[in-house]
Amino acid sequence: MKTILSLSAFIIFISSVTFAQSTIPNEYRGSFSEIARGVLDGNNIETNFRNHGEMSRWGDIPQLGDGLTIQIDGIGYLMAARVTGERAKWSQYYGDGVSDTTLNPVIINYRDSGKKISPYTGELWGWLPLNGFHNPDRKDPVRNAQAPIPAISDDPTSWPAVWPDRLNQTDAGWQGSWNGFQGKGRVNGDQETFYVMDDHSDREYSFGVETEGPHSELGVYHPSASDSTMGGLGLQTEVRTIQFNDLIGNDMLFTHYRTTNISEKNLSETWAAFLVDFGLNFDPDDSYFEYNNSKDYMLLYGGSNTNAGVAFILLEHSIHESGAFKFDNDNDGIKDESKFNEPGQYLEGKAAIDDFLNNNYNMNRFNEVYIDLEDFPAYRNERWWTGDEDMDWIAYDDFNQNGMQDGDEPIEHDLGRDGLGPAHENYPGPDEGENDGIPTQGEPNFGERDMLEAENRGISLLDINTRPFYESGKNLRDDTWLFDRMMFASENIGNYENGPVTIDYEPFMMFGVGPFELKQNESSTIIMAVVFADDSTELYKKIEQAIAIYESDYGQTGFLTPTEKELELPTQVSLSQNYPNPFNPSTTIQFSLNKSKNVTLSVFDVTGRLVSEVISRQQYSAGIHQISFDGSSLSSGLYLYRLEVGQQVITKKLTLIK
Repeated sequence: MKTILSLSAFIIFISSVTFAQSTIPNEYRGSFSEIARGVLDGNNIETNFRNHGEMSRWGDIPQLGDGLTIQIDGIGYLMAARVTGERAKWSQYYGDGVSDTTLNPVIINYRDSGKKISPYTGELWGWLPLNGFHNPDRKDPVRNAQAPIPAISDDPTSWPAVWPDRLNQTDAGWQGSWNGFQGKGRVNGDQETFYVMDDHSDREYSFGVETEGPHSELGVYHPSASDSTMGGLGLQTEVRTIQFNDLIGNDMLFTHYRTTNISEKNLSETWAAFLVDFGLNFDPDDSYFEYNNSKDYMLLYGGSNTNAGVAFILLEHSIHESGAFKFDNDNDGIKDESKFNEPGQYLEGKAAIDDFLNNNYNMNRFNEVYIDLEDFPAYRNERWWTGDEDMDWIAYDDFNQNGMQDGDEPIEHDLGRDGLGPAHENYPGPDEGENDGIPTQGEPNFGERDMLEAENRGISLLDINTRPFYESGKNLRDDTWLFDRMMFASENIGNYENGPVTIDYEPFMMFGVGPFELKQNESSTIIMAVVFADDSTELYKKIEQAIAIYESDYGQTGFLTPTEKELELPTQVSLSQNYPNPFNPSTTIQFSLNKSKNVTLSVFDVTGRLVSEVISRQQYSAGIHQISFDGSSLSSGLYLYRLEVGQQVITKKLTLIK
């Protein structure tokens, strides 16, 4: 088990609603037989997780914070909606003269306390993982026994033969490649996990599927008229967790929840929320809970044995807004942002761009929130597609500013839907949208891969009580009780705005967002980050760092906001002396980047002959990176290692002694 040095944690919670049909064929459905357990261990944070929206289950090692004073005993993801329950049309079952009702289905699969079981078949009602997104025949490398786990980037034996959500790509299914957030075969950070779940098994309000007639006395709800086997609300959720193991991000964990309404009905009122079991770590005599509504964070801190605390921050909650109304929910000066939009209008020249900005943006507010306009890549290049609302997508690096792509000017963001360009390892060749001069979904700094392209709202429901209260009886398995508690949390959120309150033993929290509209084929994206720190001072520092990492598209773009500028990243490109030196047979080479760039790292002998190309034109994010170099195949002697970043070249010496 890894040693975890940090003692505090916070969760960043980011949500957006976008127009995005599911790309997964209908034959892929949630199934109990597909449930798998895995371990996240891409950096200092280790925890167990299951591919139905649950993380850090109590009693299952490792948990978030194992070995620390602070320990999280469980995190669960749930969604709910308010819908019409049919009864009048089923009078033969409900009686003559009955009226329709309002139903409040809650989708959950959280430990035993939040696991709904069908009284008719004994099957589970709730989130279940889809088939096709991990290898069910994977074998444990030690025991040589069948041991499936959710797909994880650093274990190719856990991957499926093809990825069902990538079957519509030029290279259908991305066979043999990781299904990365940044693109085909690309791992965002040092470790990613990915799975998909749906709620179709939740047949609590179905009719005639598991028993004759209605399943519930409260009413009937069919999310799909053409598919009677689809239960729940007709939701499908893609879940992706990302970990960084550099000096800044090694105590952080980011998780994306992208939920699509694949039913045949619009959901006019929808909620998304998290359940958090803090565990037994806090002393009720001197521990406190604090909520800051202006910055959307919550703190739980104190205790007789530690000064540590845990903070949860809602960074973004964004809903789609029609361009006809020109809303600016996040008050950043950019109106009607969307993560799933078209390229928009193409403009050339700063005069044309200025005219569009002045007519469509609140430039006074924009200038308060963002960096100088001249620092935005598209504005600086004087070529902008307005669908890239934050002006950070450019097709190529126009070094000489002649308006044409010359031979030595590499593609920057115009990489096509697979996110791969000629500079990337295992480049398969051009795909849809590549090098066409137009931003395409799947390319960096545009659409769903551009974190700042979203309208945002804050936390709208918050409740802190105790684990025994929430898990008493059937509370978490009773839709009515749980939905009523969500409404209570929404109505009473103001109770936490007047300073710290003393907490009870075994604190348990629910927080979330809603109501928001989720129409048919629309998607809602929530991003949650967990960050540990040694003390409260370090915690606040890491909060700003995590926000900056997110806003810079995980280090893939230049910094656009003052928050990002405050991130303690290198100010220039540098190459450190390898360590150890002399070495045998391996050594570590460290280099720093002040922004995301393509990198080449090569080793030469003293005659100038290339003996190893350690990195070949691969894109690295801003930050400090460490690469291991193995000299087993080389003879003893003096060698040169050279770092190439754009036009900059740095060379140092290393010595191999066998």
